[in-house]
Amino acid sequence: MQILSKNFGPYMTNCYIVKSHSSDIIIDPGEGAKEWVKQNAKNAKAILCTHGHFDHIIDVKALKDELGLPVYINKNDAFMVQNDVFGYGYECFSPDVLIDRDKESMIGDMIVRFYLFSGHTPGCSMIQIGEAMFSGDFLFKDSIGRWDFPYSSKEDMIKSLEKCKNLKGNFTLYPGHGEPSTLKREQENLDMWIRYVRKS
Repeated sequence: MQILSKNFGPYMTNCYIVKSHSSDIIIDPGEGAKEWVKQNAKNAKAILCTHGHFDHIIDVKALKDELGLPVYINKNDAFMVQNDVFGYGYECFSPDVLIDRDKESMIGDMIVRFYLFSGHTPGCSMIQIGEAMFSGDFLFKDSIGRWDFPYSSKEDMIKSLEKCKNLKGNFTLYPGHGEPSTLKREQENLDMWIRYVRKS
């Protein structure tokens, strides 16, 4: 498995292409990602969204239409992609697969597993493919996602951080912004972040 990464747009949002022998999976194509994705994902099978924030989905509609790809997202964030709830003028779309729980799917020749970690958004998810974990805006290197945005939840963030402490596996962490890390490294800081969020 090969992972390509490039950041796009004013928020430096990471877009990923996961490549296997016969399939490519696109994750979080933000503003300006379309041409890079088309050049590098010749066997694209699906677009996966870690969550519904505009900077992660701006180029989803164009890629969905041009390449005829299904879009996967947790059902709790579907309203963010079906309507421009933040008023940023992005193209809305209807997702094709709504994930309703921690769920495993076969996409092309790759096994993909969504894990729900609400808090940053209602449907914020981490996505496991092989030994890679795409953490969106839930976990970053030495940080976590914000919980003070519209539709965010302090209480859900605490529950998700508690849940993440019990996630097993030696995963490389690929966040929505910034540099990669590992799940084990970030789990070492989760108790600190739980205390910080509680006091906020």
